[in-house]
Parts: sequence; C-alpha cells; structure tokens
Amino acid sequence: MPDVIAERTISLTLPSGTKESIRVRLWAPEYRPSALCWEADVEVAGAGEAHKTHGVGIDAFQALYGALHLIPAMLSSYEGNGQLSWFDEEWTGFPEINLTNA
Repeated sequence: MPDVIAERTISLTLPSGTKESIRVRLWAPEYRPSALCWEADVEVAGAGEAHKTHGVGIDAFQALYGALHLIPAMLSSYEGNGQLSWFDEEWTGFPEINLTNA
C-alpha cells in the first residue's frame, strides 16, 4: 500500500459542547493494472464513523483530484451531528471542487 501523503484533523463540536476529532487522510496514487487506472485512497474517520474510498483517473493527477473532490461529500455525513471546524473556524479547509471544464 502506498504512503499517506496528507493528513488533517478537524473538530466536530456536538450540541453538548463535546469535541470529537475527525481525521482525513489521503494516500499517494497507485496504478492498478487490473483496472487499467490510477487510484488515490482517501479516508475520513472519527466520532464513531469511518469512510474510505478512492479517486480514480487515467493518471495520478486525475486520481488525486477525484479523491480531493470526494472529501467534502464524505464530511457531510457528520454535519447532522454538530459543527465541523478547523483551527476554530467554521469550515474544514476542504472547498468543493468542480471537476468539469466549464
């Protein structure tokens, strides 16, 4: 398995005021000969949940963009539980990425 190339910890503040850590990790893209494509794994874990998937592409850059694109959607599963924040700011530092050329 390739190395983790990026990791960020954000906070989930529950309605009770308790804070939980949410860890986002991204692995280096890896070529998958059986699928004839590149994949970059991404994981969001914490507060009793864990979600792992991967971005896919015809090259490593496209796989990375795909993985980064998935992170905001993966984090949205926590929004009903409380407020996500990064460095005490009310955002996670993961902007939504538009993957179209328009």
